[in-house]
Amino acid sequence: MARTRATGLLIAIGVLMELCFLTFYLASPGPAEVLVFIAVNVATFLLLSILIARLRKEHEPAGRSVLMLIAAFGVLFRLTLVPHGVIGSDDIYRYLWDGKVAAAGINPFAYTPTDPHLSGLATAVLPSNVNHPELRSLYPALAQLLFLLSHVLFGDSLRGMKLLLTVLDCLTMLFIWMFVRRREDPVVPVLLYAWCPLPVLYFALDGHIDALGIPFLVLGLYFLSTRRSLRGAIAIGLSALAKLVPLLVLPLLAGHLKGFRRFLIPAVPLLMVLTGALLYFEPSWGVVQSLTTFGSRWEFNGSIFSVTYFLTGSNEAAHIVSGILIVLSLGALALIDRPLLEKVFWGFVIFILLSPVVHPWYLTWLAALLALRWSPGVFVFLGTSVLANVVVYQYRAYGEWIDRPLILLIEYLPVFILLAREVARGEVLPSSGRSAT
Repeated sequence: MARTRATGLLIAIGVLMELCFLTFYLASPGPAEVLVFIAVNVATFLLLSILIARLRKEHEPAGRSVLMLIAAFGVLFRLTLVPHGVIGSDDIYRYLWDGKVAAAGINPFAYTPTDPHLSGLATAVLPSNVNHPELRSLYPALAQLLFLLSHVLFGDSLRGMKLLLTVLDCLTMLFIWMFVRRREDPVVPVLLYAWCPLPVLYFALDGHIDALGIPFLVLGLYFLSTRRSLRGAIAIGLSALAKLVPLLVLPLLAGHLKGFRRFLIPAVPLLMVLTGALLYFEPSWGVVQSLTTFGSRWEFNGSIFSVTYFLTGSNEAAHIVSGILIVLSLGALALIDRPLLEKVFWGFVIFILLSPVVHPWYLTWLAALLALRWSPGVFVFLGTSVLANVVVYQYRAYGEWIDRPLILLIEYLPVFILLAREVARGEVLPSSGRSAT
């Protein structure tokens, strides 16, 4: 009877979440769409929270039919939003432009979007909608191949690009199930990602390239957890070829392995990324300028970075402090004796909390890792991150791109309180005798 009630609640909440996603088609284009985006994110996250709280209390494992139902709703949510235009971010236009440039036989790293050499490729939409057109592309080789594939298959279509990213996001659901299927009850981990609003909104609706990197990260961790280190290293390398963030796994992997393997296995992803860079080599090294600009100047929605910036009064100094803290934290994690998944999970958490730039879709990586390793503080972070879109609304409505201290406080204070509670209870980096899954 309890399982029947839980299944009924799951269906009811799934229908309510689908109705929430359908409201995007009722909103008028303009700044108000961002407010709808925020409202839908909040509503669906609260609905998911209710369902997670109920299912975590169940003592009876759910059957395969429940898992199939969860997966079906997860796919439905995503397919519902693929036809809709982007709302929270316009990064996808850079993807479309890079794919178009590559299809014309031109290295996408060779010129900025507004360079006269590319004027023959311009349309009414591209590259006029590309953000930061003064910078060259900074997306790695595998991402560039996806951009090219999307152009070959769908031309300049937003929907085509988003469809490819949605298919990849569905692979993440599959790989998460592979990882947790031998646990006593894999329902909650699969549900956590399949119904999480972040991947639904930032991949199916806004179309971010993180959807290409995340499945390979999960697959890499799966292989590493089953002692297939070389396959795991290759998968991590593919993940980093989509977005460079997974390179932070390498020092953690080196600290996890023994003997010569601690140097050989982490070298595989690094060599893959370097090979990808060489395949797209162009003499002016414009991509370095783009990476340097992003890594040393930009700041948005950072937590600890914002405090450091306030105390130092210097963007440059705050970036330096942030970088040093990230390196020291990853080094400390690499040295301690803990399971690799535990170290990778907290490595990503620490990296995001220390980063100068924290766009909400960066947390999609944590959404996938949270399915493998539960943390109340990180779960709440997935929900409060939507507040960063208040700045997007300000920009669309008034032309102001400014972080608001009160918004940052509301977003991050509950997260740090809950993480501090987890630390006090010994749930952060627990010893091997305790389980955090």
